[in-house]
Amino acid sequence: MALLCDKCGKPVEKKNDAVYLDAYAYDTPVMLIFCKARHLLPTGDCEGSPSRAQYLQGQPRDARSEYPYDEDLESKYRAAYERMQE
Repeated sequence: MALLCDKCGKPVEKKNDAVYLDAYAYDTPVMLIFCKARHLLPTGDCEGSPSRAQYLQGQPRDARSEYPYDEDLESKYRAAYERMQE
């Protein structure tokens, strides 16, 4: 059963969950994040998480000034995203 997005209230699949992305990127035990979900990539009903998605190949940079692009995070988030897709 998918959790509901904290932005749009729609179900979030694990392969498109920004919270899972953070858990994998920072080696946080997944069981500690079981109560929160957010779309990573945009869906028809949700903008997703542009601050995290910007690190994935083919995604636009987050235009909001409070989330500047950090090149040091690129490989970390891309590797985490690959793990999520398995």
